[in-house]
Amino acid sequence: MNDKLKGLALGLSLGVMLTGSVAYASGTQIEVYFKQLKYMFDGLEKKPTAEQGQGFIYNGTTYVPLRFVSEALGKEVSWDENSGTIWVGKQGDPKAVVATYKGGQMTWGELNKLAAVMHLLRNTGEADEEFLKYMVGNKVLAGRITAEQKAALPAEIDKQYAELKKYLAQRQKTEDIASFLAKEGLTEQDVRDYLGLYIAAEEALSAQATDAKLKETYDAAIAAKTGEFVEASVRHILISFKDAEGKERSKDDAKKQALDIAGKLKNGEDFAALAKQYTDDPGSKDTGGLYENQPVTDWTEAFRKAAVELELNKISEPIETEFGYHIMRVEARSTQSFDEVKDEMKSEALEKAYDTFMEQELPGLIEKLDLPKAK
Repeated sequence: MNDKLKGLALGLSLGVMLTGSVAYASGTQIEVYFKQLKYMFDGLEKKPTAEQGQGFIYNGTTYVPLRFVSEALGKEVSWDENSGTIWVGKQGDPKAVVATYKGGQMTWGELNKLAAVMHLLRNTGEADEEFLKYMVGNKVLAGRITAEQKAALPAEIDKQYAELKKYLAQRQKTEDIASFLAKEGLTEQDVRDYLGLYIAAEEALSAQATDAKLKETYDAAIAAKTGEFVEASVRHILISFKDAEGKERSKDDAKKQALDIAGKLKNGEDFAALAKQYTDDPGSKDTGGLYENQPVTDWTEAFRKAAVELELNKISEPIETEFGYHIMRVEARSTQSFDEVKDEMKSEALEKAYDTFMEQELPGLIEKLDLPKAK
């Protein structure tokens, strides 16, 4: 950027307004020539707002609105005289194929549209190789949906887009979502296409997470008595293999102290009071040793087993874990119904199926990746 451009750009940033074909800078009248310019950000065209100003030519030099390009700080800005295009970041033909895979292709422009939507929704989404693989994987999966799933897709897109518009309206404090998207170089259709891709990819994997398969998994877990889907309220006192000062405590000493505390509890002393006095577990000391309505699968194996098997409201013998000896009392226990856990199970099953596809199948489907290189 030459000195002349720096000075004028600074003036624009301070609010110098252009009217017609005449502008004033430092009190001097100058004649400028406006030209319809095209701005490409990583292959994605964006248009400046009225507030950001308009590009123009003065004395053979092309000037662009500073505020408009400031979002690209840290990226190289270049000018294509032949096409009248300003490039920010990587240069690339939007129609250029950047990925070829069995059954299809993805263009540079398509990838950047998806990255722009991702960035809008999640503040992330660089059009790099990892993102390219990610989106190719979704396109492959989306291409596998059945005719029935395809017919139902528009209605689901409408539903999710309506929710997304509410979210954007609240976040951006505007009901004019179309204008907001236009400032980001996007259309409502771009966002709908993004949503459709994800919805279709999930639908393609849904055969691996049917209610019948999930129920089969649920029943097997209940029969195995692993504690999956079991919640319990457990009060305990931990005597660890280290004392409060971090000094090693022998197993014999820890067990002896645990037996002594268990005896006090069996004689009717208050569990919460003893827990606050003796427990080495900082996570439950202030609650009198109580973990309330917790999934037992969150706990270490021996503790979990006792939480599942102990008779309710009975003081246990000392139970050894890697942390020390525990005196436990299970105060409540319940098993979540299938209907209660079905949605969570489905999400986990779909995520597992998606990861398996991306890691094991997709690499064999990708034939070529060819992203533009930064200049």
